Amino acid sequence: MVGVARNKSSCKVGKAIVSIPEFNIQAKMRRRIFFPFLLLAAFFFFSGSLVAGEPRPMPLITKYGFSPIFGVLKVKSPSYREFQALGPFLFSKRSKKEEIFGLRPLFSKKVERDTGNIRWDFLYPLSRFQSGEKDQNYFILFYRSDTYKNSDAERFYFFPFFWGKTKTGKTYGGFFPFYGHLINRFEKKDIRFVLWPLYARSERDGVVKTRYLWPFFTSYSGEKGEGFRFWPFFGHEVKRGYYQKDFVLWPFFFKTTLDLDKKEPITAKGFFPFYVKRSRLPDYHETVFLWPIFRHVRNEAFNRTRNDAWPIYTRAKSDYENWLRVFPFYVHRTAPNYEKRTVLWPLYRNKHYWEGDTEVDNTFFLIWSRFRHERKPGEPWEITRQNLWPIFCDARLRDGRSWAFPDPIPIVYEGYRRNWRPLWTAFGGFERRGIRRWRFLWGLYDHVEAGEASLTDIAGLVQWETEGKDVARFSLLQGLLKYENMRGHASLRFFFLPWRVRWDATGGVEWPEEESWSLR
Repeated sequence: MVGVARNKSSCKVGKAIVSIPEFNIQAKMRRRIFFPFLLLAAFFFFSGSLVAGEPRPMPLITKYGFSPIFGVLKVKSPSYREFQALGPFLFSKRSKKEEIFGLRPLFSKKVERDTGNIRWDFLYPLSRFQSGEKDQNYFILFYRSDTYKNSDAERFYFFPFFWGKTKTGKTYGGFFPFYGHLINRFEKKDIRFVLWPLYARSERDGVVKTRYLWPFFTSYSGEKGEGFRFWPFFGHEVKRGYYQKDFVLWPFFFKTTLDLDKKEPITAKGFFPFYVKRSRLPDYHETVFLWPIFRHVRNEAFNRTRNDAWPIYTRAKSDYENWLRVFPFYVHRTAPNYEKRTVLWPLYRNKHYWEGDTEVDNTFFLIWSRFRHERKPGEPWEITRQNLWPIFCDARLRDGRSWAFPDPIPIVYEGYRRNWRPLWTAFGGFERRGIRRWRFLWGLYDHVEAGEASLTDIAGLVQWETEGKDVARFSLLQGLLKYENMRGHASLRFFFLPWRVRWDATGGVEWPEEESWSLR
């Protein structure tokens, strides 16, 4: 009893004395043995359903990352890869046809694999550098160069310097405005200038035009031309066999004869703007008073008459045309394969016409909003463009189809769609080369379809994949928990571990032995 009193940490059970520390040690030892035994028992219990390392087919569509911070998309067929980070700013895309990468809106690069064409855009449309069949580089107002792989022709501008070479190897160049020489430019055979505008000379179609102190003094000479002009007081110009132009106190008194090389030349004369008369004998006559307000046209060859009180009223009738305009309230014009109707411009306008063998119907609201329908003979109408400005745009283009919401700039040029539009597109997508895609807030919600496969991703937190009716996958946090059902055989994986819990979800066909192996 004295021992018990001296050791307060011990107790008496019957006639035995047991130490409490010894009891705790034995309990800990039991727990250390029990829990591993429990885990081992659970392992063998589920070993019939646990599989690891089995060869599994890769998903047709996969996406990694947490959009819009960053994301990587891969489509197996058709081959397509995409990387995007920092929302819409940093991006790259790769397919069988092309490779694109860039940092919006600063620059982008596009490589066409089939042609080898390479294009760089810097602050589109301010500058572009392109190489391929035609090398073209420019920076608006300052620099431009054009070269051709299948031709010796080339031209360069670096304002105020310019130089170039024609297809036949002739060179030219200059330093504007001090001196310059150009060949086959601006629809002219030859252009020269010295201290422009003091002196300039150009040649076109056998007529040499020489200017002194432009635009005041001009002379015309050459094989087909003659004349002189002291603008705006007097002018006489002749291109033999083509036209003759005369004026006094331009633009008030003038007389012009055109199309002298045709059976029915056109003559025009007038005291501008009070009276102007144009005619093509014997059957075309046009008279204008107070140009451009009052106009009367008579064309007996087509039984056509037209009367205008511009811009309010127009009435025209002929064998091929019927036109009534009471602007801005109503416009209706018909011609072969063409019809145009406007109501309360710019509220509503419709154009119906043919482009080759394609029938086209275009409807406009408030100028920028547009709905275009097309159809081939005997086929139903198909919508090819829907643009409700500035809310959304859905357009079918040469490289596929694209849509965007909102769309404040109603143009569909490729450079704009690649470099600028994604910056303010809250919801958009495309349909191109067998891939369909819908995106919201730069990938916060992302849905991709390719053939029978589809993937839906929500910020990388939740993903749902399907491949036809036989395969479905669901994952949380990029695979922290992943469920898969392949042809009725389901599996579940946790914490990125290689082991899966597997079961038969529908009682369907068993997997072949070579597709998996058991840990048992």
